[in-house]
Amino acid sequence: MFGFGKKIEIKKIEINEGYRRYVKNPDKIVIICVDEQKDFDELHIADAECLPLRLMDDFEEYYPDQDLNYYVYAINPAISERAYKKIYKKGYHVYDLGSFIDYHELEEGLHASKRNRRRKR
Repeated sequence: MFGFGKKIEIKKIEINEGYRRYVKNPDKIVIICVDEQKDFDELHIADAECLPLRLMDDFEEYYPDQDLNYYVYAINPAISERAYKKIYKKGYHVYDLGSFIDYHELEEGLHASKRNRRRKR
């Protein structure tokens, strides 16, 4: 009546649980950081890929396989939620992991070695 679209119910998985699921099924899950490349290069989830939010309109060019599960995250949870909605509307299986700030598993990037060493103590 008012021209508003159907509200999308966002499927969320806690970010650490999402990584553990990925470790068990790496052939079925792709973890994507939707922050900018410079932020991704600084620190990111181990084995994650980077596709910034600004490129989400071209998602199917980068990820043509709609049978995989795509887990998205960002530093800011509102950004990962926006990415989720764009990917969901394209017909993909997508889950929002929320904010990278809550992540405590294995990391990669320029600052990862320091943080991973501290966690091993």
